[in-house]
This record gives sequence, structure tokens and C-alpha cells, in this order.
Amino acid sequence: MSMKRPISERKLQANRENAKRSTGPKTEAGKAASCKNALKHGILSLALDVRLETPGPDFRSLKENGSIVSEVLGRDSALQEISRIWSKLTRVVVFEKDCAHHPKGLEGNGRLICRYERMLTRQLHARIRECAGLESAN
Repeated sequence: MSMKRPISERKLQANRENAKRSTGPKTEAGKAASCKNALKHGILSLALDVRLETPGPDFRSLKENGSIVSEVLGRDSALQEISRIWSKLTRVVVFEKDCAHHPKGLEGNGRLICRYERMLTRQLHARIRECAGLESAN
């Protein structure tokens, strides 16, 4: 276990002066790039633009067409919740495909992918059961 050596007062002061001059990105492209610095996978992110090869079902169109789904899932909030969960599940699939193309991608992220897939699938099934009246709403 290594111990960090304390830095000198002179170096500390120089670091503080340099930090005052640091203003961050100035262009819109730089700002857009830097806001994602801490992003690792973005599976649960609300701000990502994920392009899918095959989009999932559009629950709004099912509701507007008066299908059986809209009768079972009657409430708008429930449809929005199911749609939100579905879009997150599609992100998991996209992330899994991206990992499959990189060496050690699935090896390093397999457990994470399985965890999110199980969590979101459970949430999706719970919302569907809740809307179908099989489970009492909390």
C-alpha cells in the first residue's frame, strides 16, 4: 500500500493559479462532448439518442388505433411507463451488440448487461400485470 507524499506549498499555489485560468470548453461541440465525460454505458440515461435497427412497438399508435392493448393498458401514465422501460431494454440490446464487436467487451460487461436486462424485464412485467388488474397498484 503506497502512501501519497504531500505536495509542497509552492506547487499547491501553482495548481490553484492554473485552475483559475481553466475555463472549460468554449464551443458548443466541446460543451456537448464534455457533458458526457462521466458516461460509461448510458443504458439508463434519459438523454441519449439511440439509433435502433428495428424499433420496438409504438404503444401510442396501439392506443390510438383502439386495439385490445389500449383496453387492457388503459391509462396514459402506464403506457408511458411501459414505453420508457421498453426503450431502456432496447438500449441494453444495443449496448450488448456494441460489446460483442470489441475484444473482451462481453466478458467485461456481461454481468452488467444481465443485471439491467433482468431489472428492466421485471419492471416491464410488473407494469403490464398492474395494468391488466392482476396486481394491485401501490
